[in-house]
Amino acid sequence: MSNGQSKYQAGSARTVLFAIATDYGSTEVDVVTCVRHGTTWQQTLSTSGYIGSNGFAEPHAKREGDGKSPTGSYPLTEAFGEANPGTELPYRTLRHGSCWGSTSGDHRYNTYYRGKCLPADEDLTELMNDGPYRQVVVIDYNRPPHSPIIHGNGSAIFLHAGSGPTAGCVALARPELETIIKILRPHDRIIMGPRRVLFR
Repeated sequence: MSNGQSKYQAGSARTVLFAIATDYGSTEVDVVTCVRHGTTWQQTLSTSGYIGSNGFAEPHAKREGDGKSPTGSYPLTEAFGEANPGTELPYRTLRHGSCWGSTSGDHRYNTYYRGKCLPADEDLTELMNDGPYRQVVVIDYNRPPHSPIIHGNGSAIFLHAGSGPTAGCVALARPELETIIKILRPHDRIIMGPRRVLFR
């Protein structure tokens, strides 16, 4: 970031999170956190993580159910889970009936809602109780303000706890995840994809 090697801009982010794969087919990523100090950036954390079971999709090629994570730069706008660990992001404590829409054609597609979860949607409360969603950061892929919601282009792309490939999210060990969540603020971003696509 400091020497202009990133092809993606940080915008007004104070913290930028990278999820870097060796190539499109890889399911493992290096997760690196960089914090801005004036005009320079300092790496504050580096760990391993996982992405979709089919690796990264090429830019603008992510589709619902393809098992791929989107390539690009996305805002990290909110978080949710069992209790706020100290983040400055808007935080939603999950209650029974918390859902995330993944049903293409439904007006709740790629948004949070309360009620009875549709079969194809994510039951956030159940996934929290099972473990991976105890702490989650929402990656604003295919969502305002980054973009309009396009049905079928993929939903529920999150940063969450996990120790293996995902359906399209970015997963890493919970201690490192909580360290990251605590430093995030509105306007921070994640830049994710294969190394050759992200850097000059």
